[in-house]
Amino acid sequence: MRRSVSRISGIFIPVTDMRRSTEWYIRMFDLETIDLSDCCTGLAFPGEATFINLWKVERPAAVQFDAGGGVRIPYYNFESFDIEYSHTSLREKGAEVLPIAEDASGTRYFDCLDPDGNLIGIVEDLPASTYYPHKQKYKRD
Repeated sequence: MRRSVSRISGIFIPVTDMRRSTEWYIRMFDLETIDLSDCCTGLAFPGEATFINLWKVERPAAVQFDAGGGVRIPYYNFESFDIEYSHTSLREKGAEVLPIAEDASGTRYFDCLDPDGNLIGIVEDLPASTYYPHKQKYKRD
């Protein structure tokens, strides 16, 4: 069956200092540079199609929404298949990381902050999660 669209092409993250943010995202997440300019830098995980576009802005902009009760939810999450390793690795690289938490649906997660204070969700779905079987099909070492 032919689809009208096939996947998410990219996400856009507002940044105030392109050089600082580009270096930070590459160092933290081992990303490849696709395109580099003063207004937008395109990055990607090796072997993946979705772009992470850093977009130059004058002042920080929200990349999360208020879910009520003091809960902030990032507009996007980065996938982990080993949340403990991801947490330790990012902390050792100098990222500001929040504690690992687990929700009732079987997802372990933590948030980290980029140099502009953008909240980035890192998630791992456990076997109890309804998302687990789907995500296991795409697991790569």
